[in-house]
Amino acid sequence: MKNEKGVSMWAVILLIAVFIGAAILWSKYFAKPMATVMMGGADQAQPAIEKARKASDLVNQTNKVMEEENRRLSEEDGQEK
Repeated sequence: MKNEKGVSMWAVILLIAVFIGAAILWSKYFAKPMATVMMGGADQAQPAIEKARKASDLVNQTNKVMEEENRRLSEEDGQEK
């Protein structure tokens, strides 16, 4: 029985060592390049985001003008009656 406990303990230690090794390799070889790619993608998307923001502002301005025009026309209709 004691021998079986020793084997399972070594298995747990081995799994922890593999996990720590995988974490070190991941941080060394994948974390930095992935962060670079993600930030590069954000930089490339910035012009499209600005265009979308400008288009949204233009639509909002157009909606305000249309609401004011509708309000003015409805007031004129009310005065004519």
